[in-house]
Amino acid sequence: MEKSDILRTLQSLAPNSHVVLFYSNLDAKHELVFPFLQEAIQKQGVAVYAAEHESSDDLREAMRHWGIYVDRYEREHSLIITDHLEFMEAEDRLNGLRSSRLLNELMERLMKLAGPIRVVVDPTILARHGTVDELLDRERSLGRHLDLPLTMICCYEETLANVRGGEFLIEILQAHSHAIFPGIVLQLT
Repeated sequence: MEKSDILRTLQSLAPNSHVVLFYSNLDAKHELVFPFLQEAIQKQGVAVYAAEHESSDDLREAMRHWGIYVDRYEREHSLIITDHLEFMEAEDRLNGLRSSRLLNELMERLMKLAGPIRVVVDPTILARHGTVDELLDRERSLGRHLDLPLTMICCYEETLANVRGGEFLIEILQAHSHAIFPGIVLQLT
């Protein structure tokens, strides 16, 4: 499958979709997730990028290079760049029916503009540092279809597919509605 076909699939995902994307390098990931996020902003929505192993400054620079007006969109609160741990804390608070700044911003933006909310999360570094069980629990708890009206792509380096002799890959596939590998899109529902 060509990159343009994968991009069309990503752009057509419905709210509540929970997608896993395995990537070979950061550039390959950016080529897919940046247009996905940019389209949300262009449709008066919110784009969130939560990552640990990419510094916020490097990520902002990569987005600028891609043509995303990072400074403007962050000022307007239509682009939120955060780290994965802050996003997990916000998710925990939501699950506990407590509020958080990050999720409040997302929901406030959605209520005002009725645009899409698209989230890209990259917990690769957590998987590398031995928190696989916790990470899998989080992915399973989100389910194949999210309760929130947002579309989420969980990104992992393709080398993680072999963690625990492939058990990680099987568990991750069971927790998502779609899987994207270099050149392949699978609908898992």
